[in-house]
Amino acid sequence: MARLRALLSDSTDQALVRARASGEVLVASMRLGFITVFSALVLFYASPSTRWLELGLAAGALGYGAVMFAIALKIRKPWISWVTSTIDISLITASLLLYAWSGDPLASITNRTYFELYYFVMANAALRYDWRLCAFTTMMVLSQVLGLTAYVTSNWDLTGRFVTSFHALRILILFGAGVSSVAVARWARHLRLMVGTDHLTGLSQRRPFLERIEEELQRSQGDRDRASLSIALLDFDEFKKFNDSHGHMAGDLALQLLAARLRKSVRSSDLVARFGGEEFVIAFPRMDVERAVKRVNELREELAAVPIPVGGSSHHLTVSAGVGSWPADGDSFEKVLAAVDERLYAAKSAGRNRVVGPRSHLRAVDV
Repeated sequence: MARLRALLSDSTDQALVRARASGEVLVASMRLGFITVFSALVLFYASPSTRWLELGLAAGALGYGAVMFAIALKIRKPWISWVTSTIDISLITASLLLYAWSGDPLASITNRTYFELYYFVMANAALRYDWRLCAFTTMMVLSQVLGLTAYVTSNWDLTGRFVTSFHALRILILFGAGVSSVAVARWARHLRLMVGTDHLTGLSQRRPFLERIEEELQRSQGDRDRASLSIALLDFDEFKKFNDSHGHMAGDLALQLLAARLRKSVRSSDLVARFGGEEFVIAFPRMDVERAVKRVNELREELAAVPIPVGGSSHHLTVSAGVGSWPADGDSFEKVLAAVDERLYAAKSAGRNRVVGPRSHLRAVDV
């Protein structure tokens, strides 16, 4: 259950989570529109013998589409996509099964109208930007199609009417469509990571970091367990001088090594980003400012110990930092960041290589 819960609620990239939620609304809109047009066409071309069955299916499909649209607008949970995909596939299979129970078993596995809806569901899965969902949808479709085929062929004699090779080809094409949806979703994630990652340091860029902060603040409101969010702004001392003395290649290497140490030293729940140049920002969810000041001071010591090889010798860079917290320093991230930036400037003015937090903690962190 724990693994299943982690699979359904994984949200390492909040931009993708938001894209998935908006994708769910898009899918719900497309589903409702498609069902409306599809039902009209089915009723128009339905044969007299199955008209009542078609009418019932169309009415049920329209009601289902409307309910799913309302759910997509009101519920923004990661598990919604998994549930709606499962229901979509199961309803298509149930509709095909009705043909067998109504006296036309061959139509259950050769129907070219309802069968194509499986492709629609798999294509929609890719719009949620989650390759796991696409893989799950593909396996669900294949398992239900194979199960339906086995059920019909074992309970009704279709000898001379059912072409096995043609049906196998349809299943193979279904599998190919599913693999394509997985590839599309994985590529979308890859593009998102490329856009949101600083290529030099491998850390998050400024904009994705701000998106994550906004998400964190929204979750923190009204939640006592998340009522504290500390922010630290770090700037490497005299980096321009180091760059001018040893060259930009050495400067880039220094940023890479220091960013790697920073990434390894923070908690998995902490957010780290390159804010610009030699400036880095860290968000500490669920950490009060006093603990954050102490933690940043430890990071300052760790970073100062990182050797930077240049021309056969090792060099070291120190760091100055300012620390603040939400909501003590402001009711928005911009206000907290302004307070943190002032403390960073104070750390630089006081001699560099130090951490400055709120005034009540100043003595404890100066070095």
